[in-house]
Amino acid sequence: MTDVLFATLGERPEAITIALDALLDQFPISKVVILLTNPTLSTISKSYSRLRKELPQAFPGLEVEWEEIKHQDGQILTDIKDDYTSSAYFQGVYDVLADYRDQGTLHLLIAGGRKVMSVYAVLAASLVFGGRDYMWTVHSPPALVEQPGTFRIPPSLRDQVHLVRLPVRTMRTWAGARPEDPEKFIINERNTRNDFLSRLTDEERSVVLALETHPRASNEELGKFLSKSDRTIENQLRSVYGKLFAFLDIPPETRHKRRVLIDLLRGEI
Repeated sequence: MTDVLFATLGERPEAITIALDALLDQFPISKVVILLTNPTLSTISKSYSRLRKELPQAFPGLEVEWEEIKHQDGQILTDIKDDYTSSAYFQGVYDVLADYRDQGTLHLLIAGGRKVMSVYAVLAASLVFGGRDYMWTVHSPPALVEQPGTFRIPPSLRDQVHLVRLPVRTMRTWAGARPEDPEKFIINERNTRNDFLSRLTDEERSVVLALETHPRASNEELGKFLSKSDRTIENQLRSVYGKLFAFLDIPPETRHKRRVLIDLLRGEI
């Protein structure tokens, strides 16, 4: 299992590498998949050439794949201009994301790409992504945005680059139907936390609530809060994670188990 970053290529390739630089501080991303239309005939030809050259130099050893989105019959696609081309792009992005569905944690970057294509990528992700996956945009300071050709975050500006996790509601969450009452839908989504907590024993729930209050606490520290040994905390959390995997329908070998649990408690899943 691995972390894979998908990014739509637009006319500012630096947005992809800046976001990747920031993401690598938090996630063990080992592969980047660049989603693009035909790199020769579309407006991204210069951007493609620059990224193709700079990405391996900026991140040596990182696996990179270039996925050119085409029509289903193999014809080239240069841009989204009508229903025919938009349908082809949507289907193409969906197919790429679906191919990686069971290979690990998926990250979709919505930054630097052409806006309409980013929208279709979000729609495709809503059909594929599960509880362990992420959607991101990145906010960079003007001093960085106005410096074309900067493919890594300068040390002096690192604390001014902010990743923003975007909410993604999967079709599985909607149970196959569009919510007719958005407000009611949001309220029901917030009840996901209570639904999961109701599936735990009293002892497991006490550990989870302590972790919610002290998300950075170690097992030993949680044990002190609850007057339990760290071994007991470890065993109870193991049981909680098992129920979490079943609840979210994610593979049991998923890394960052604690992060997934905390995300659920915060309503981010």
